[in-house]
Amino acid sequence: MALVLAVLTACGIRPTDPIPGLEAPSGPVENTSPSLFWLLGGKVVPVPRPEGSLSGRDVVALLAQGPSLDEQARGLTSEVPFDAAPATVDRVSNGLDVTISGDVSQLSGAAVQQIVCTLLALQPVGTVNVRGGGHSLEFQRCA
Repeated sequence: MALVLAVLTACGIRPTDPIPGLEAPSGPVENTSPSLFWLLGGKVVPVPRPEGSLSGRDVVALLAQGPSLDEQARGLTSEVPFDAAPATVDRVSNGLDVTISGDVSQLSGAAVQQIVCTLLALQPVGTVNVRGGGHSLEFQRCA
């Protein structure tokens, strides 16, 4: 028993005080395994993309490009028009402001949901205001 006690106390590690460091990060966190929201049978569905971290601007451009060939073969489609990109995405008090290049009044309801759901999956921060072409859709949520 004395031998076990001697071995355990002789490990060479002495207790120390906590080491001070930087403050924990704050602010919006971007999802490192993003999902893009495509249409399947007229319904908006999430489809994981393994590319890693994407910004809001990136995902709007990807939605405007449409699903990959593999995704298309599975029946996935998009109603986000090509002219929606480039887009800007900014953090505001109630969530996110996204400004697309095209006229938001010309977007279908499904296209708006694709954009809103994808952005909120990336940064779950409240609501999304979608703007473009002098029009806006305020306080949009993923339905």
